[in-house]
Amino acid sequence: MKVYDISLTLRARMPVYPGEATPLLEPTSQMERGDSYNVSRLTVSTHTGTHIDAPRHFLPDGISVDQIPVDVLVGPALVVQMAVEHEITAADLEAAAIPPDTERLLFKTNNSRLLDDEDFRHDFVYLALDAARWLVERGVRLVAIDYLSVERMDAQPNIVHQTLLRAGVVIVEGADLRKVAPGPYLLACLPLKIEGGDGSPVGAVLVEM
Repeated sequence: MKVYDISLTLRARMPVYPGEATPLLEPTSQMERGDSYNVSRLTVSTHTGTHIDAPRHFLPDGISVDQIPVDVLVGPALVVQMAVEHEITAADLEAAAIPPDTERLLFKTNNSRLLDDEDFRHDFVYLALDAARWLVERGVRLVAIDYLSVERMDAQPNIVHQTLLRAGVVIVEGADLRKVAPGPYLLACLPLKIEGGDGSPVGAVLVEM
């Protein structure tokens, strides 16, 4: 059995969405200073690295991250390679021959080349609105992409996010799929259970089926 860790390492120098702060790890107790143990304080945005967007992220009446059903976050998943320049469209999804019973879909794109950059890149691959509608119509429950947003930069009014989240589709952004081949897997993608949270960093793994 092979297990792939698809969550990014949280570090001080990592790309974050414009306006977000980079992670900060501050020691509060240190053995080298004479304390009996090491403890640190972590300051991090709920949308840093590999993370989940809960419906509350864009919908005032949406559920929070601690209310997402766990059976959405764990189960069979399909990694699909999308060789597109800028946006993934409904036509691209049709051409990918995705099985109709797919509930968890992870998009591996050219975004993977951007993950080691320290600065945020605006030229990432994203979902078009018709692709979001296609996913909703086919009953997909979780969608993941390999950069920090599933939607075009500066899109207003964030209609792709809203279309997915309003339909109850969980969004995972920043998945590290560089070492993962397209195909079927078992996904486990678990956020911190933050009461009222609009999102959370996740620990996510794929297990070869």
